[in-house]
Amino acid sequence: MKQLKLIGIISIWLGLDLISKHFFYNLNYLDHSNIIDSVLNQGISRSLPVPFIVILGVSVIGIGAILRLYKTKYIWYIITGVLLAGTLGNFIDRIVYGGVRDFINIGFFNFPIFNIADIMLTIGVWLRMLQVILEKKK
Repeated sequence: MKQLKLIGIISIWLGLDLISKHFFYNLNYLDHSNIIDSVLNQGISRSLPVPFIVILGVSVIGIGAILRLYKTKYIWYIITGVLLAGTLGNFIDRIVYGGVRDFINIGFFNFPIFNIADIMLTIGVWLRMLQVILEKKK
């Protein structure tokens, strides 16, 4: 039952990420607005150049590490699902497009352009930190 919930969470969030990238990056929907700015990020954060093979390797290792943590330690399936969906969303982009389709630009102090997968990864990391803090308090 727990695995079905995990698959459901991954499917919903991964679908949301890929659909949003299709609408806002590929179709340029709302491209004339101030918050949508489509770019293909071929590097890592802030488009820092890193060899493609290194990025793919780190992504595969990250997916493996998340799954290993889920299987060997108690980690909330919600955290696992959000982290895997975000990682898979950007991984799929790198394989299909050669880079990550970013499109959300909040225009705040040179803040990097990002996507839904990046939001999921950030939320997943914060939830994991919260889980560790709550476990230490017990």
